Amino acid sequence: MDRSVTARVPTRTNRDDRYFNDSHQFMPARGYTHMFQNMLRNPQIHIMLNADYRDVRKEVAARRIVFTGPIDEFFDFRFGKLPYRSLRFDHRTYKEEWRQPVAVVNYPMSEEYTRVTEYKHLTGQQYACTSVTYEYPSADGDPYYPIPRPENAALYKRYEALANATQNVWFAGRLATYKYYNMDQVVGQALATFRRIEALLPKGPSSQQQMTAAE
Repeated sequence: MDRSVTARVPTRTNRDDRYFNDSHQFMPARGYTHMFQNMLRNPQIHIMLNADYRDVRKEVAARRIVFTGPIDEFFDFRFGKLPYRSLRFDHRTYKEEWRQPVAVVNYPMSEEYTRVTEYKHLTGQQYACTSVTYEYPSADGDPYYPIPRPENAALYKRYEALANATQNVWFAGRLATYKYYNMDQVVGQALATFRRIEALLPKGPSSQQQMTAAE
């Protein structure tokens, strides 16, 4: 693994129990579910669940596509598959107010699971019970993380060249750009991608265009 992976998790020499070092860290006022419900309530957004992009791409008319799935899958694995790491989640609720002293505890070697998250530390909820999630690494399952090794980076570069030559398709996110991103970095990348698309659109009231987001 590339050393940049371990650099994502800070090593503490103090009692700061936050996962990140950012000066300002916030949660959506009513949670992420409510935030996405508001975003998707727009009548111009149509959602297709349990639909593989490769199965429906000929049925969906789109002038522009923002693709957030695995980049090798978009190109039908032309150069072979890029390896990804997956996770298995074990959600548990305990009849106790707190289960651990901080929101996230990492277990790099001592347990089968690698991380335990207790959400009440993040949300500020007050309740007699608590819910936690245990994360187990897995080679099988949905792709979550790229595996940064020199041979994988070289394979991705071949797919990136195809992506750069593909008109009206933008690739964004961990899977589509084969890089580790935290949430704030992904949001920043999404906004930057939108600005690049907007800069290419003709100006004026008649320039309304449709974009389709695929994952």
